[in-house]
Amino acid sequence: RLDAGNPDIERMMSRVKPKFERLERERKASLSVDEVHKERGDDAYKAANFEVAIEHYTKCLDGLKRSGKEHSDLATKAHSNRAACYKQISNFDGVIEDCTAVLEVDPENVKALVRRAQAFEGVERYRFALQDVKTVLAMPFAKVGKANVDMCNMMQHRLNRTVQQLKASSV
Repeated sequence: RLDAGNPDIERMMSRVKPKFERLERERKASLSVDEVHKERGDDAYKAANFEVAIEHYTKCLDGLKRSGKEHSDLATKAHSNRAACYKQISNFDGVIEDCTAVLEVDPENVKALVRRAQAFEGVERYRFALQDVKTVLAMPFAKVGKANVDMCNMMQHRLNRTVQQLKASSV
């Protein structure tokens, strides 16, 4: 069995762990200031310290903007991660803004589309939410994944019902 207390695993870990830790120190030492802020944001997010994570992602994005790299892969990741933080604290406008920035660079980013749809629903912009949900559902199943397809199908039904109720009450 490969579980805790297995002497073979412990021997292997004692050989691998120091090398991993050395390589991780070297990797972190070679990071740019912007990459360091992104990593600190990631650490704060993992610790559920969303406000601190937002600060670090913002510093990362500000630095990238100053250096003309606001459309880089790092910027896309920072926007995506900051949107996740905003979602956790129910700042739906922040989610919409950051997801839109991601989608300007990567129009088929499923996470950004789903998050933005949820945020649009949160601010009662149901037609925009429905548009993002339909975009996701039009993508190949393999790209979207079962969990997102199921969630988007439920959202689509809920949003269609809400839009129909709003139309009926405005008549």
